[in-house]
Amino acid sequence: MPTSRVIDRGYAWVILTVSWLQVVIAGVLYYSTGVITTAVLEDMKEGVVKSSWVGSTLLGTVMLTGLGVSFMETAAIVITGHYFNKYRPLASGIQTSGAGWGMLIGAPLVRFLLDTLGLSGMFLIMGGVGANSCVCGMLMRPSPFENRRSPTSDNVLEQEENTDRHPVCYFVSRLKEIMYEFRQVLSNVSFLLYAISFATWGLGESAFQIHLPNYAESKGTSPQRSAMLFTAMGISSMIARVLGGFAANDPAIDSLILHMGTVGVAGVTIMVFTLFSSSYLQQVIFSCLYGIYTGGPIALFNPITADLLGVKRLATGYGAKNLFVGISLLLGPPFAGMVLDISGSYDVSYLCSGAALILASLMTIPIAAFKKNSDNQHHTEAATEMTVKHVSTDGDKDETSDKLEPLITPRRDSVEEEQCVDRA
Repeated sequence: MPTSRVIDRGYAWVILTVSWLQVVIAGVLYYSTGVITTAVLEDMKEGVVKSSWVGSTLLGTVMLTGLGVSFMETAAIVITGHYFNKYRPLASGIQTSGAGWGMLIGAPLVRFLLDTLGLSGMFLIMGGVGANSCVCGMLMRPSPFENRRSPTSDNVLEQEENTDRHPVCYFVSRLKEIMYEFRQVLSNVSFLLYAISFATWGLGESAFQIHLPNYAESKGTSPQRSAMLFTAMGISSMIARVLGGFAANDPAIDSLILHMGTVGVAGVTIMVFTLFSSSYLQQVIFSCLYGIYTGGPIALFNPITADLLGVKRLATGYGAKNLFVGISLLLGPPFAGMVLDISGSYDVSYLCSGAALILASLMTIPIAAFKKNSDNQHHTEAATEMTVKHVSTDGDKDETSDKLEPLITPRRDSVEEEQCVDRA
């Protein structure tokens, strides 16, 4: 199928639809962890810190080990970036809005299942929900970008023959290739700062999000209404992700500045929430505001990564970001639980969470400067390469040989004279 028929049109919209559904399912599983943690805390009586490891392990393995939900989310995000070019920011915004729908559905659904079927029945039903992602995966096909790749890539590690190799040797070769790609990605200082910023954001977000239902219940809110806070957050996040995609599609709007501003405001919102959280209305307002200010930056990840690394390394960049974020998601909730045990108040934990988001915002400031230097270096190298190619193909004799000829000729004459003397 010609590339022009599927990029930004045609089957690209089928890919966007199934990837959106895949992200909805992932969001249902991902954003219901706060309600599940509260149920585990009530059922097993193991304390906040130990119970927090249940949710943090789920969040961490989604990003860190590439299992379960990560298979769904990674494939959906990467393939959308391959099928869209002109409308990539908009497609990314639409696709990531699926997580908002998952947030809207997940927490109330889990609360309902817990009340009717208990903890074991809830896990059984949620497993069935997750299995539906297989249907979405069946409709995904290799992108034109992947079809254009030759059997041997540009990677210097793939110069050896791929046929008739022992499985262990092939595995080692592929591992070397992956490590090489990761080194290339992490050597990009702009992207490295962006990934660390995302990880710092994840540390703060996971710390408060896992404990949000329990925090709301500590303020006198019922478990059912606490779960509905994620619904309010999901609605606003869904809208913000689509709007973020539209905004990033505008050349006049800098995606990095938009990312920095919204994450910073989200951090301030968490810190202010500790002062205005006594009533359920205030909790709903906070959930809506937080969904607005964190939905947009998530939609910007695909276009920003493509801008910093290029489409060729989009999948590797996503994996590298997940590596950083996975560690922070794994440690965030237990850290918040530990702060709670020491301080005796969720307010201190939430102040730390808000500070982490503000720090994540500030870390994106130098990215533009490093990106400019990287772009200048790239253009210089490209220009040098083009010059070398031009010189090498410009006939059999170029300016260099013309300049060297006067130096070579006297040397040749002197050698011939010496030989004549010797003969004499």
